[in-house]
Amino acid sequence: PPLSLPSRLLLLTSASLLALRDPTRADLVAAVGDLTADPPARRILARMKASERGRRVLELAGRGRMRVEVGGMREGSLGAEYGRFMERNGFEAGGRPGVRFVSDPEVAMVVQRYRDVHDFWHVLTGLPPTVLGEIAQKWFELAQTGLPVTLLSAVVAPLRLSSVEQRVLATELLPWAVRAGARAEDLMAIPYEDHLEEPLEELRKRWRVEPAPRLPGEAGGSV
Repeated sequence: PPLSLPSRLLLLTSASLLALRDPTRADLVAAVGDLTADPPARRILARMKASERGRRVLELAGRGRMRVEVGGMREGSLGAEYGRFMERNGFEAGGRPGVRFVSDPEVAMVVQRYRDVHDFWHVLTGLPPTVLGEIAQKWFELAQTGLPVTLLSAVVAPLRLSSVEQRVLATELLPWAVRAGARAEDLMAIPYEDHLEEPLEELRKRWRVEPAPRLPGEAGGSV
């Protein structure tokens, strides 16, 4: 049954405080995401329902968690680059926490979709899943979605950065994230499952995704 308002506030407060102490706790961050999703997720849902492509995403999301087969896809395709990213970092499709505290099934579907496409967005932006890379990604996601949970990592995690990384974040990555997140198409309304065999670079151009700048210690800023 849906949580009462006092219960939601108590859970949100405790999960937020604990997540601030340990931002690597995916379960706590997910709980904060669930409890703060509405109304931004409802606005995303309305945008998705308003377009044919967005309705296709909702159709796919309604079938369950996002899982794709990318073995054997040609070099440079979205599917091949996604598979390389997942294998390189030891990730599994569908491995992110499920939605637990969103009572509206359609809003819950949007929140789950946001989590499931997170790694596709890494591939599109070229950002690695390092602390600095994730912070920049969260700022990009904030510009795209307006979901409050993105602020948890975007604002708190910089305390874990070196002075050099903080400078790069403030002078290069943050301006890029705000600009690129606002300029790109609505990435929540894209059925990535239908574009796996297409070249990544062509999709970046079509969806107006500007790859991230080079990070300190990285060979380059894009996949």
